[in-house]
This record gives sequence, structure tokens and C-alpha cells, in this order.
Amino acid sequence: MNKKRIIILVCCVLIAVVLACFFTHSKHNKRADVKIPVLLYHNFVEAVPEADPDNFNYINTPEGFEENVKTFLENGYTIISMKDLNDAYNGKKKLPSKPIIITLDDGYYSNYQYVYPILKKYNVKASIFIITDKIGKEIDGIKYLSWDNCLEMQKSGLVEIFSHSTKHVFYDKLPVRELRDDVKESYKQIEKHLGKQKLKVFAYPYGAYTKDTVRTLKNNGIDFQVYDLGVNNFKTLDKNFIKRINIPCEMTGKEIIDEINS
Repeated sequence: MNKKRIIILVCCVLIAVVLACFFTHSKHNKRADVKIPVLLYHNFVEAVPEADPDNFNYINTPEGFEENVKTFLENGYTIISMKDLNDAYNGKKKLPSKPIIITLDDGYYSNYQYVYPILKKYNVKASIFIITDKIGKEIDGIKYLSWDNCLEMQKSGLVEIFSHSTKHVFYDKLPVRELRDDVKESYKQIEKHLGKQKLKVFAYPYGAYTKDTVRTLKNNGIDFQVYDLGVNNFKTLDKNFIKRINIPCEMTGKEIIDEINS
């Protein structure tokens, strides 16, 4: 290859890089100034106990969840999935003016027993972050989802299944490679039972992360990382820094909307 061709090739590469940066910057600027609340639920119980060691922060009732969903829909919210958010981020679809995302952590059987029928009733979506080592088990009297439950919900098109680790420990206290290997193993199990996952999202147990864990997961194929409290804005959305609002027991839909708008 002569010198002239090398110069032309280098120029073409530089132009391509500049254009890529320009379009990426333009796409970012075109993102609407829209709030994206991501709600976090956990286990569901039919009857609220008189006392709770976690101050009722990690249990809800089916009736309360249905009231939340109805209130969101009646107030003009569109319940979207993480895939919808990813498609909007990549310019493949338009984000609704009032989006909201429902997530559930840990993979309790109650998500299938109580939440899934409500999702079907209102034709709305949710994302469940499972602890893969607990799937199909009953631990301390608490039953977890089976792989068949997960597959049925995923096939409905209403439920996405993502990773919440294999063991649910504080990964900010461990070497980064342990988190990396753990997330890989969790998705290996998910794909073994549920098929290839085009979108991979990870919710940190206890929200415990470090800058190194974030960089490592980003470099190892995780599309979204979830680990903080608050409300996201689409215009400045960072896929490696997704915030959520934890929904304690009996928090009403109106209270949640007030929290979003505060």
C-alpha cells in the first residue's frame, strides 16, 4: 500500500470517528426532558403482619399493587419495559410522555402468584430481577419462583427476567472479578432455562457497588446497571446508573406519583 492510500485511509477513519461522535451527541441532545420513574417491589403477602423486621419496606399486598397500577393508568402513565427504554435510548422507538417502569427484586413466588395475574389483567409490563441460586427453592418458609414460572411469564411478553446475582451478597466488599464471574454465572443459568437474552440488566444486591464494578460490568456485556435511589431523566440518562424508588407496603398510587413529582 503506497503512502497516498495510507493517507486516504487514515482520513476516512478520522471522518468516520467524527461523524459517529456527532451523531451520538445529536442523539443525546434529541432525548426528551422526561422523567422515568423505576419502581421497586419485592415480596407480596395476602395479609399484612402486625409487625415486620424490615419496617414493611419489602412487602406489599396484591390489592395495593393493583391499586398502584390502576392509579398510574388513570393518571396517564404508560407502563413500559426495560427493552422499551433501551429501544427509545437507541432511537428505535419514541418514549411516551409519562413512562413508568415496574421492577421486582429477588424472584419470590408471590410475583407469579399475585403480580402476574394483575399484569395480565391490565396488559402491563414488569421486570423481575432473580437470585438464580434461589430459583425453585423454599428458604426460611419463603417460596421462590421456579424456572417454569419464569419461562411462562417471559413467553407472555409482559415480564422480563434479569439478574440480581446468584447469591445476593455485598459485592462492593469483594474483588471485582467475583462480581463479574457471578453475573456471568447468573446469566448462564438464565439463558440455560429461558433462552438467549438480547438485553442484559443487573440490579446490585443492596445497591452496593463501586466505580470498578460499574466499569467491569459495562465492559462485560451488561446493558443497564441498577443500584441507586431516585428518579431518572431521559435527557441525561446513564445506562450504567439507573435509579429506582422503593415502594413500601400500602403506599398508594397517588403517594407514588407525588414522590415522582417532588
